[in-house]
Amino acid sequence: YPETVEEWRYEDDHVDRTKYVRGRLVAADRETGTLVGYADYAHTPWAFDPGRFQSWINVHPDWQRRGIGGTLYHHMLEDLRARDATALKTSVRESMADEVGWVRRRGFVEKSRHWESRLDLRAFDPAKFSKHRKPPQGIRIVNLKDELAEDPSRLRAVHEFGNILGPDTPRTDPYTPPTWEMWQAMVVGSPWSFPEGFFLAKDGDRYIGQSDIGRSEAEPELLYTGFTGVLREYRGRGLAHALKIHALTFAKARGYAEVRTWNSTINAPMLAINEKLGFVKQPAWIQFEKDLTGTVG
Repeated sequence: YPETVEEWRYEDDHVDRTKYVRGRLVAADRETGTLVGYADYAHTPWAFDPGRFQSWINVHPDWQRRGIGGTLYHHMLEDLRARDATALKTSVRESMADEVGWVRRRGFVEKSRHWESRLDLRAFDPAKFSKHRKPPQGIRIVNLKDELAEDPSRLRAVHEFGNILGPDTPRTDPYTPPTWEMWQAMVVGSPWSFPEGFFLAKDGDRYIGQSDIGRSEAEPELLYTGFTGVLREYRGRGLAHALKIHALTFAKARGYAEVRTWNSTINAPMLAINEKLGFVKQPAWIQFEKDLTGTVG
């Protein structure tokens, strides 16, 4: 999952550091200075707990099995100990047997799994789903770009709406709203933001559903589903299905090759929708967690 320097820099620059912590350690070859690995740790804005951190460790394939990952991990734990961390999370693809074993040996315990699913847009036929594309009577589907062109202040309402939907998403940690400033920077001004691919369902002036897709600078032929959700009182009427079809039809018309999404393995309704649309499951990502309240190591 490559990312550009610009994407990394933008995310680093727009973390709300008055509330969230984000740290990075790097390993370099002593002789050449070449970067050979890194470790990131950060708060999760939509599941914020000051003592809980998400982490990532990556080592270049040519430098693996030399203890670099373990050294980065050790120094990361020292940083986290200084921050009074209580838990450390990481994700590993289930097909990565060596990496799964690595985290288990260090005391990480499995907490959840998420399917990654991919849709080949070149094989996707919007006409096959035309009868499901129409929203229920009285409901309109619009995109964020047009909404903001009519009234820029609507962005606040979209942010508030997302915070209503957030707690209903299957997750291991309670939902917490990201700060307005950080959310705004990620949704509107980031390298991956895509307002015309951010679809909203409206009943009158009320937002009732959402399905958004984001871009990748590193892989411009790909799109990623950000979030799909519908207010509880509007569920069971095919609205989530219609929103997804709108997004996929739009993506295909724009010439994109593939859409990727991630869903909790217990999110049966959304997994069923994705399967009907032709998404193909990939190996699941396992979310691990390590308790840091005892001995850190």
